[in-house]
Amino acid sequence: MYENLRYDLKLDKITDQYAQLFDWLKLLNRNVVIFLILIIFVATFNMVATIFIMILERTNMIGVLKALGATDNQIRSMFFYRGLSLTLRGMVYGNLIGLGFCAIQYFFHPIPLDPENYYMDRVPIFWDPTMVVVLNVATFLTSLLAVLIPTYLISRIRPVAAIKFD
Repeated sequence: MYENLRYDLKLDKITDQYAQLFDWLKLLNRNVVIFLILIIFVATFNMVATIFIMILERTNMIGVLKALGATDNQIRSMFFYRGLSLTLRGMVYGNLIGLGFCAIQYFFHPIPLDPENYYMDRVPIFWDPTMVVVLNVATFLTSLLAVLIPTYLISRIRPVAAIKFD
């Protein structure tokens, strides 16, 4: 383009002309990635803690099931499917609440911004179904892997020690 330009015209890239704006947008994108990683980490930690608590609360039941002949994999699958159920329920509620707040902002604009500082007068909402699906799949897969970790504690539970006669 530059070689075909007339001598009295000037060519500038918009990224050079508004460098501060594009730097600000890069900073926002980096913050979004950091927040998403932190949110997935917290969700994973919560799922591990929940399954650990479920296993500890049901130690006697696990001991009885093992004494009756249940294998570790059978008991592990019970806790895995319970964790799967909790994950799906949490994701449904989370999506309803999160997308509900986004819809409220998109249609009614309750959160204003100072245009001098943010270059816009309200918080913009960009509907990207692909991103919603990718985030849900990443969260789901991470939670499933997190649910598997504490279920291996079941193999350490011995039926004789777990069944207590009070």
